[in-house]
Amino acid sequence: MSSRYARLHAKHQLGISSRPASLSRMMTLAKPMLSAAVIMAFSLNAWAQASEVSARLDDNQKAPRYTQGKPLFAGMGSGLEAAGITPHLSLWSLWVGNPSTGPRQGSHAITNDIFAGADFDLQKMLNIPDATFHLEYTFFPGNHNVGQPTPPAYAGAAGSYFGGSPARNDISSGYLSEFSYEQNYFGGRLKAVLGRTNARRYFFENNCSSVVACNDPIWDFATGSLPPPYASWGAFGQLQLGNHKSLKLGVFESDPQQYLDKGHGFDWNPSDSAGESILAAIGHETTFSDEAYPGRYELIGFYNTSDQYDPRSGERDGSGTAGAMFKFRQAVWRPDGGRGGIADPQALLVFGSVEAAPGDNQPYQAFIETGLTYLKPFDRAADMANIKASYARLGSRQIEAQREARVANGGTAERGSRDVFRIETNYHLGLPAYMFLEPSVQYIINPSNFFNPAAPRLNDDGFVVALQFGIDLGKAMGLSAAD
Repeated sequence: MSSRYARLHAKHQLGISSRPASLSRMMTLAKPMLSAAVIMAFSLNAWAQASEVSARLDDNQKAPRYTQGKPLFAGMGSGLEAAGITPHLSLWSLWVGNPSTGPRQGSHAITNDIFAGADFDLQKMLNIPDATFHLEYTFFPGNHNVGQPTPPAYAGAAGSYFGGSPARNDISSGYLSEFSYEQNYFGGRLKAVLGRTNARRYFFENNCSSVVACNDPIWDFATGSLPPPYASWGAFGQLQLGNHKSLKLGVFESDPQQYLDKGHGFDWNPSDSAGESILAAIGHETTFSDEAYPGRYELIGFYNTSDQYDPRSGERDGSGTAGAMFKFRQAVWRPDGGRGGIADPQALLVFGSVEAAPGDNQPYQAFIETGLTYLKPFDRAADMANIKASYARLGSRQIEAQREARVANGGTAERGSRDVFRIETNYHLGLPAYMFLEPSVQYIINPSNFFNPAAPRLNDDGFVVALQFGIDLGKAMGLSAAD
């Protein structure tokens, strides 16, 4: 693969199919101010606190409260809360392997993430009504077999998007996740956010309630937004229409260069930016507190202003790309028939996605997914069981670019299939002390070689297995209030 194609392909793997271009400066803040704030936040916020990408558990799926013994720092946590500071600290660790698919079967990767941050209630601290400052930094200690470029790492060993995407993003030692100001108006019906943040905190990206399995190729490769938890300049607004409907609008800097250069999120000069990600959505959401069979629905339209490039040649062939995503999750069955009056009952949910990014230069042009989630299986309050089927359609230029790279490396001239399928099951096991485990198994059919296009042969159908561990250390130690 040529170096030019390799650089372009690295940006495709981020969902950024463009070269750096100028971007108007959104705001300017001094680095010393950020450094001081980082030092203040000695215990901090998990990505899970602000984004459903990471939260994985919504208001009806929270871990149970464990009250045996008083947490070590409970007194300190209460004092900080009274002062308007809500610190958080969480750890996630993932093992993922490909026993029977990909160019190098039997490989594995390990990723570790420490999400550290704090929320500052500015009404308590500075007498600014309904205002909050959010700070978060994510550390990536002890990762194994991940990074860019992807071919020599685990993602290249698995080859395909579905198999390789769980372990590919954390390529530096850490990155600023959030440095943003939030202001609410009219009793919370209007919300505005400005600062360093990530688009996926605000839109309905995760509908399958799993850390590992909620990967989405349209989000990743068409919207232009950085992978979570990486932050860039952004502005977001949300207007509540009645009790359950909302309108959302966000504009976010598309900043792949700092990420690819293994930066840490402190270069706030937008001169290397590729463009902007503009997203708008209309949504409807209810909970078990509102009705017996609640649901969440969101229709998202997006426009990525970045220049687009032909994946075969690396030549620019247009500016901007657009698409749409529809995501939903709906309760359809309860053992009590919906008459139990329980705020968080056992229930069966159906979820799904229908998405399109029709541009010829897009790596993936369509994504469809549907599945089932069972809440509280075996009467375990914090558990969830999931099963789902997914379909992704590669762009015709992308599949041809993979064939050309394979032939140039002395491999087979077979074109491969544009249609990739996945069947997956996973389980969220809630454990004491705010811990969880998530085993998952997926079987991939017609896997492409997106993360390793120069591999000499097409991939076999096969399995990818993963085990995710997580702990909310902030709550376990008493720094954050229990649910």
